[in-house]
Amino acid sequence: MKLAIQTLLLALLAATEVTAASNRDICLSKNRNVVEAVNAFCNSKRNIVVPSAYAKAGGTAATKNGPRAIKVSIGGNCKPPQWVPQKYCKSQFMGMCARSAKGSYGASAKRFGRNKCQNWSIQTGYVAGRQ
Repeated sequence: MKLAIQTLLLALLAATEVTAASNRDICLSKNRNVVEAVNAFCNSKRNIVVPSAYAKAGGTAATKNGPRAIKVSIGGNCKPPQWVPQKYCKSQFMGMCARSAKGSYGASAKRFGRNKCQNWSIQTGYVAGRQ
């Protein structure tokens, strides 16, 4: 029985990784700039906390103007502040992008965290200097 549970857990873990890779691939096909902005935001700081100036400022892709320009950010009023692990930062943004409406270039908004106090946002058409 113990071996069966371990096998099941291993299979579930593998399925999670496959889904994350699939979401990334879908997101790349919608707007590669989302993947770039998510990587810039999630990879540059390992201890993202909501609320924080870093999470609110978010990350952008190199393309700063136009319909495919992107800004990703996490706002919120979590009390106490909540930590966002790097793994979940990436997987949740990729899932949002993958499930975004057709023609949206990956734009999406969703709430996560304990008591849904984190406001995750993928903005398209972002213009540098304006929000």
